[in-house]
Amino acid sequence: MRRNRVCLLSALTFLFGILFFLPADRAMANSDSVTISPNASNATVAVTITDAGLSGKEISVVCYEPGKTGAVNDLTANKNSIVYINQYTGSGTTSFSFPIRKQLIKGDYTLVITSEKGQIVKTFQMITDTAAPPAANTPTANPASPDPGKTEAIKKPKAPAGVKAKAKGKKKVQVTWKKVSGAKGYIIGTSMKKNGKYKTALTVKGGSKKKATLKKMKSGKVYYVKVKAYRLSGKKKIAGKWSKPVKVKVR
Repeated sequence: MRRNRVCLLSALTFLFGILFFLPADRAMANSDSVTISPNASNATVAVTITDAGLSGKEISVVCYEPGKTGAVNDLTANKNSIVYINQYTGSGTTSFSFPIRKQLIKGDYTLVITSEKGQIVKTFQMITDTAAPPAANTPTANPASPDPGKTEAIKKPKAPAGVKAKAKGKKKVQVTWKKVSGAKGYIIGTSMKKNGKYKTALTVKGGSKKKATLKKMKSGKVYYVKVKAYRLSGKKKIAGKWSKPVKVKVR
């Protein structure tokens, strides 16, 4: 019987030793009883402990930089990685705050809170990413690309030279001109009066074009014809000056 008691006592002693050296995250119960509020703007951390079971006469607080922790039975191990260490007193709900004494870096800071009644370990971040990087193979916007809705400062093209107009069949007039460098197209205007208001009769796309035919003209009437070149700014046409007017009589 005495031998059995000795064996039982030895087993209990061994079990107590295991429990005493359990990792910190299992040494204390509910981690929700500790609230951590980091403030990156002034590099401070506010802590509130609501578990009365953790509070005691002395509460030791050790904070490690990301990627560093200390041993359960030696909280001051890896001293170079400690960004804060201090002791507090309290009972019931306890609140305190402390500064991070090193430059803030990304990653998980480790906070170890220990009293004679237990220990708890929690992590928090002082710096978080506000925007994710673009996914691989995702095309990014080219800042040099023109906005289709914007009009850029584009130089207006010169007025076309060598403009000619002649009757080409019934109610038709063929207009020719010389190509303008840098043009994206041409606008042909007509008027019944030489110095009158010229209305757009036809828009020709393509800077290399040098002739076009006006249709459905009034037979037997005299028209004055002008041509102007245009360039593009996004989708907007930037037109130059009209050419000199030429006279033509429609068949």
